[in-house]
Amino acid sequence: MPETPERCTCGTVLVENARFCHRCGRPAHELTAAEQEELSPSPPPTPVVVVAAPPPPPISFGNPIAVRIAFAMSFALTMTEMLPIVNYLFFAWWLLAGWGAVRLYRRITGISLSVAAGARLGFFTGLFTFLGMAVLFSLLMASSSSHELLDQMVKQDPRTAEVVNNPAMLGSVLVMALVIVFAFVSGVCAAGGALGAKFARPAAGRTEPRT
Repeated sequence: MPETPERCTCGTVLVENARFCHRCGRPAHELTAAEQEELSPSPPPTPVVVVAAPPPPPISFGNPIAVRIAFAMSFALTMTEMLPIVNYLFFAWWLLAGWGAVRLYRRITGISLSVAAGARLGFFTGLFTFLGMAVLFSLLMASSSSHELLDQMVKQDPRTAEVVNNPAMLGSVLVMALVIVFAFVSGVCAAGGALGAKFARPAAGRTEPRT
């Protein structure tokens, strides 16, 4: 270790073996490489940045998870309605389809939906269910058995022939029937989704992102 001079350049009497002047802070002697390394501050540790996965978008057709769940629930519901005897409980199945869609969405994403979001998810389920029912109805009307059923209806009630033989009136009746069925199916499924969101146990601090 180099000898420490008696006085600093500022004129202050230095303490024995002092490395720095206690008045001006200047080094008492030229620091060695080891001393400079000892006095130099170590760089702070590099912070670890954890990027959280973005939450799913709000319940809409732009949310692929919500669309897939609604389609899957509607497919299961359509298959259930094709079973004999069980299909008489169609109202309960529609309600449970909306409820189940909300619960399945929460299980997959871990996000608790609001009542409005649950109703939207239930509505999507009802929409897909209605489309499936419309396809099945179209296939049924195209079959030969439907023509026999219409003939029997005409024989039992002659007024039915007026509707069947009048394309404009028949089209109006079919459109009105489809609108009523769509409103009923989508409304009940939306109610089931709202109930599922209202009475579901909240997830751990995660809620649907606001729009």
